[in-house]
Amino acid sequence: MDDEAERSLHLDIRLTRKTVTLFFCIGLFMVSLVMAALTSVKLQQFHIGGLAVLVPAGTIAFGLTYLATDAISEVWGRSYALCVVLVGLVMRLLMMLLIMYALYAEQVFPFISATEDWTGERQAAFESVFRAGIRLNIAGMIAFGISACADVLIFHYFQKRDAGKNRLWFRNNFSTITSQILNSVIFISAGFLGAVPMAAIGSLILGQIVVKIVVAAFDTPAIYLIRNFAEGRRLLDLRG
Repeated sequence: MDDEAERSLHLDIRLTRKTVTLFFCIGLFMVSLVMAALTSVKLQQFHIGGLAVLVPAGTIAFGLTYLATDAISEVWGRSYALCVVLVGLVMRLLMMLLIMYALYAEQVFPFISATEDWTGERQAAFESVFRAGIRLNIAGMIAFGISACADVLIFHYFQKRDAGKNRLWFRNNFSTITSQILNSVIFISAGFLGAVPMAAIGSLILGQIVVKIVVAAFDTPAIYLIRNFAEGRRLLDLRG
């Protein structure tokens, strides 16, 4: 191998901090998306002052997906962010199919059977979690697809409008909070309507919105750190 080819090979395999950050954001997005889908079947009660609201356990994980897409939008642009959202939708579909396989494979395929230690009680407990997860996964796919695209498009609009101004904090919070409210209304309505009392539906929507706004506020410093690290700036650089 001559020197020129060797140098070309080294350039191909060298990882820059910008590339590493992109991999980190995509990994954060995918892990958070899957964890949100798997854990949202569990409802928690948050006590905020004198207010008690119901919140799916996956709410915080889901909020992190918006941090990831906003960071990708900021550094790599709208096309990268929309591509990640599309891949996320495909992964959600794949996850739903794998859950259905785990639930029903023994009933569909004659050459597959459960082991002797997999008792009826264990199967019932397994189904109680993952059957609910199928409905929530479908509801989540619909809500996520609409709200995540809205988040990317709103973020990109303000990024172009405010070019040259120090308003990353604004577009991050405005796009995230707006799309999170949209997501909460769609997800809770599609995922829990008929499964829990109507009074709980309102509490779930309110709880999700409150928790997601808190997460959005806390992810503002994080998006600056991610952006600054990717672009080689000082970590505490607040410009842009």
